[in-house]
Amino acid sequence: METTRRQFLAAGAALATLPLCRVSPAFAEALKISMGVGLANEQAAIIRQLQNQKLLEKAAEELGAEQVDAEYLNFPVLLRMLQGIAAGQLQFGNLGSTPCIRTLTSGDPAVPIGIIGGGNTFPLQVPKGSPIKNLDDLKGKTVLTILGSDLHLVLVRMLEAHFGTPDPKALGINVRNINALAELSHAPAGIDAVVSLEPMAGAAEAAGDLITLARNDGKTGPAYDGPEGKGAGLTIASFSKTPFAPEAYYPHRIWWVVRQEFLKSNPKVVTALLVATARATEALVAMKPAEIVAIGGENWTGDKASQEKWIPTVLWERRGWNWITEGDVKTLVGLSTTKAIFKDELSADKARKVIGLGADVAKAAYDHVGQKPPASAFTDKSAGDIRGRPVWEIKDWSL
Repeated sequence: METTRRQFLAAGAALATLPLCRVSPAFAEALKISMGVGLANEQAAIIRQLQNQKLLEKAAEELGAEQVDAEYLNFPVLLRMLQGIAAGQLQFGNLGSTPCIRTLTSGDPAVPIGIIGGGNTFPLQVPKGSPIKNLDDLKGKTVLTILGSDLHLVLVRMLEAHFGTPDPKALGINVRNINALAELSHAPAGIDAVVSLEPMAGAAEAAGDLITLARNDGKTGPAYDGPEGKGAGLTIASFSKTPFAPEAYYPHRIWWVVRQEFLKSNPKVVTALLVATARATEALVAMKPAEIVAIGGENWTGDKASQEKWIPTVLWERRGWNWITEGDVKTLVGLSTTKAIFKDELSADKARKVIGLGADVAKAAYDHVGQKPPASAFTDKSAGDIRGRPVWEIKDWSL
């Protein structure tokens, strides 16, 4: 397990970039903050709105918080942020659920305060003419992905639901790590299948380089031929065995997190960031996909057509809001039991204790933006994603 984590951290380090930009209000006494963001992911559109419209600065002024000087640091692979947060170099960050679980099980965990992305279908793809027609055919094959990442988590959760084991080795499956993200857009020599992410996967399929076999939401792709039938749009029978059905094998989330000491010292600034994020999201969901791509798509993979097709699947686009719910946190607790990925499990008590630290700032932000969405949206069982009571009702949660 430690080897896997080192390999992924090395891949992340190779892909991390230098600072994106600094938004400087030119206040002599402004509070300087550094935020790790992922512009290659769906939250890029929200981040660009924060920057372009100065939403954080405006919200901080409204709330009577300190004036802020915000530096945004771009990390194409989100786990790389974990090191910066742990070292105190970043006050805020965007983390997928795998690095979020790792920080929550550490001795000095960052506090998840909101959800800024999620919903990726992480397609399992094969080359044209592949003999792999269904999940059973993966036995004995070599699969390329990003070891220790959300993509790797999708694969092992898929295998566990279908075969009853999350261990690829038990099935003769060799999982190989990438050297560069672009490798996921095709099948290099010696690779039989690829676990990828959108919008890269959509562009690879449109170009004819790869064909989707199955997706994180349990649906089949055009390459599928199995007991359920042939072609795309079918639900794989074994998908019902995943505890997170009907949403996904892995309910993908990208979390806003903050260092505990910064939250304690600057609660109004944290509230301001959540207010700004809510306003950015509200503005984006009122736009057409092409407009969203124009705002956030500069660093996204794939072409514009694949990016526009991807936007309606993004969690903040579907929900229209960013508040953490009981169901979201339950996914962290449940996913942490995946021993192929995580060394330590996240207990319900630890999750409640740490995430509860952000309950008051989230409630303050929710009230400031006019209590949007209405309370009924949090427990809407027809929504198709795992949700529940909001974080400010954490005392009533059952994890």
